[in-house]
Amino acid sequence: MSSKHRAIDPPNLPLYETMNKGIPDNQLYELESYQNVHLSNCQIEGTKGVDFQYAYFDNVKSINTYFKKLTLQDVRIAKSDFANTEWEEGSFNRVEFINCRLLGFQAIKSRFKNVIFKGCQGQLSQFNSSKFDHAIFDNCILEDSTFIESSLINVKFINCQMNNVILADAKFKNTDFRGSNIEGLQININQLQGAVLDVFQAAYILQRYANVIVKAVDEEITDNA
Repeated sequence: MSSKHRAIDPPNLPLYETMNKGIPDNQLYELESYQNVHLSNCQIEGTKGVDFQYAYFDNVKSINTYFKKLTLQDVRIAKSDFANTEWEEGSFNRVEFINCRLLGFQAIKSRFKNVIFKGCQGQLSQFNSSKFDHAIFDNCILEDSTFIESSLINVKFINCQMNNVILADAKFKNTDFRGSNIEGLQININQLQGAVLDVFQAAYILQRYANVIVKAVDEEITDNA
């Protein structure tokens, strides 16, 4: 199967009963690596260079914190809260965010590969200067979020609320917006190559940015159309 149509690789996780419950001292340490960890109903503070492999987060809170060079490999994150948390220069591969709260979340200059966001609240989130390769946003609220100067390769936005999303200077390749609400979308029309739109989205973009009048074949054109 070509890479264009390759499915996203899910996290490769061990059985829950074989995972370590929690972390030592209930505290993350700089440049530390944590493997086979199950974090549940806890709060974590930001730090630098933390590496998680084969981990499951359930109802984890990390609000108003800062992570530098965070690495997540084969991680599933469910019902967790990262509101106003910043992840700078992070690296994420085979990661799932399920029903997470990402209000004001920032992932700046980060890399996302084989990543799924499903049912997440991501209003005012920022993914500026980040690179996505095989990612899905499924039924997410992304209103007023920004993807400025981001790279979106093989990315799907499925039934997402993308009102007033800013995509200025973003680059697209097989980036599928079909079925999502893009009202108020801010985008450079001359940089749309590689984006996939449905007919309603295409008509909206043309009318908004190219001042093109879009009408049905049998619809009359009036002087003030």
